[in-house]
Amino acid sequence: MKEAGERAGCLEAWLYNHADAARRSFRRRMDAPGQTLIMIAVLGFILALPAYLWLLLENARALSANIDHEPRIALYLDDADAQALADAAARIVALPGVAQVTPIGADEALDEYRASLPDPALLNWLEDNPLPAIIEVVPLERTPEAIAALEARLAGLLPEATRVSDHEWVRQLQALHAAGQRVLLVVAGLLALGVTLILAVAAASELRERREEIAISRITGATDRFLRRPSLYGGLLLGLSGGVFSLLLLGAGVMLTRAPVEAAASVFGLPLVFAAPEARVGLILVGAGLVLGWIGARLGSGAALRD
Repeated sequence: MKEAGERAGCLEAWLYNHADAARRSFRRRMDAPGQTLIMIAVLGFILALPAYLWLLLENARALSANIDHEPRIALYLDDADAQALADAAARIVALPGVAQVTPIGADEALDEYRASLPDPALLNWLEDNPLPAIIEVVPLERTPEAIAALEARLAGLLPEATRVSDHEWVRQLQALHAAGQRVLLVVAGLLALGVTLILAVAAASELRERREEIAISRITGATDRFLRRPSLYGGLLLGLSGGVFSLLLLGAGVMLTRAPVEAAASVFGLPLVFAAPEARVGLILVGAGLVLGWIGARLGSGAALRD
């Protein structure tokens, strides 16, 4: 019972010390409201900027996915009659990874080409149909790996056919998206480093202003952990406030951007509903603010106490 009472007393003392440190940190922030608001605004802007850029990138990817430009693999078959064309199409349908198969006979292909000309009579001089039969294959998946695998299966099934694929745009879009994500990651990392250093300098300056108080506390036996604790809570408070402020900025950015972006997309005939950030984005921003605030306060207070 005695040990249980001692543990309860230690826990109570630990909770009291942390609550007291949090209260003192909050009072210091309220004693300097201008500086506190500036720090919250800086942190909020730095968190909101990469989140906003990421949201634009994701909406651009969603827009490209909705554009009707499915990758297709065209198989050209010379001297294939209607029965041979139908048999080849049936064999392709049975392959894995195939979403749609459209056989086009040579005569049908010539008629479509003739209809696309300004003057269909331009082809009246042809004695024979020079066009081959065509089988258009739409892959089930749009990834370059899946399309390449389907092309290999088609080559094994119909080695005599000439294959032409128009999936290069898939690789280009994925490369652009990957490059955008990498640039965004670098920008976010640099901004995070910058705000961490700013918070570290602010925490160090605060402790240096309390140099005499810290010296007296050390004489009475205070440890660095005890002296650092209010700064850590101050960093968490700034991080939490900055994360919430970044959510407000991100919401304002979405509201200001949605209408003109959707209007611009409709002018080009593109379907787009500008997506708002999900709840997990808010959790990430708040969590990132708390982490950056704690790291900045930890670095700054550690450097000030060592001095």
